[in-house]
Amino acid sequence: MNTLLVGYKAKDLFAAAKHGRTRTAEWASADGVVAHTLDIYDRHAIEKTHHIKTLCSPHLPAGRWDKVLFRTGPKIMSGELSLDLLQEIYALLGGNMKAPAFVLDFVGRERDRVSLLEKVSAKGMRPRTFAAKWKASVPGGPEIELVSHPGCFCHRRVDAGGLALAEVAAREISDAPARFLDMGCGAGTVGFLAKSVHPALDLVMVDSHSRAIEAAAENASRLGFACESILSDSGIPARMDGSFDFFAGNPPYYSDYRIADLFLETALRALKPGGVCYTVAKNADGLRPVQEKYFGTSETIPRRGYGVIRSVKR
Repeated sequence: MNTLLVGYKAKDLFAAAKHGRTRTAEWASADGVVAHTLDIYDRHAIEKTHHIKTLCSPHLPAGRWDKVLFRTGPKIMSGELSLDLLQEIYALLGGNMKAPAFVLDFVGRERDRVSLLEKVSAKGMRPRTFAAKWKASVPGGPEIELVSHPGCFCHRRVDAGGLALAEVAAREISDAPARFLDMGCGAGTVGFLAKSVHPALDLVMVDSHSRAIEAAAENASRLGFACESILSDSGIPARMDGSFDFFAGNPPYYSDYRIADLFLETALRALKPGGVCYTVAKNADGLRPVQEKYFGTSETIPRRGYGVIRSVKR
């Protein structure tokens, strides 16, 4: 039996095994079990802890699936992402959304579970697109239109912290050719806004989320910007070490700044001497000591209620 697990993280697979009436150890040795993730970090965690074949891509893998288990809920993913994936599952199963072909592993209130199931009717799901278009600009630059998809950071809107980061970086960059690394790029807001003002920038986008990379690549094509988009949860390839003039990142604040450490370690590797690192935080006093651990000194530039932290590689 070919079984697809959707929406599961490494810590959730014991629950998946329970719904599948088997054990994770048995699944690990079964050729027909495949886990799908949207984030490459989750893929690596599942492969490391459970040894289950895992795929990371912006959309569910095509093929013949006898059973699909879908883990979701309000605290796990947005409603739009749940519906988007549910729509893809419907197509994969040819509309057969009844047990045992489909199992909804829902985490949340019963009425929310029922509401979600009601959207899958015997008459089928009406295909919907959940992509969103929105516009942004920096002072002195043109207004550009960007596309995002469910699962992308700040889907449907520009992030105020990212906009502050883009405005400061765009203001300080010259028009000379330079390499610019947008780490945790999302749909590419920071890098594309900087390039809209400075066309000579050579852009590289990095994110661990496959839908973010999909959106960044789509936006580059729509804007006519040359750009390399890389799916990675461990910084950048060794071939890029020491070749960048600018680094921009909006690291998540959770995990006691462990992810910020990854961002800043990458910045230190990526930048050439004299290269500039920009990060942004609502509470710059929390992130600034982490950045100074790598760069020695920093300054905080207030913008839009955020602090853009600037350091230069010695």
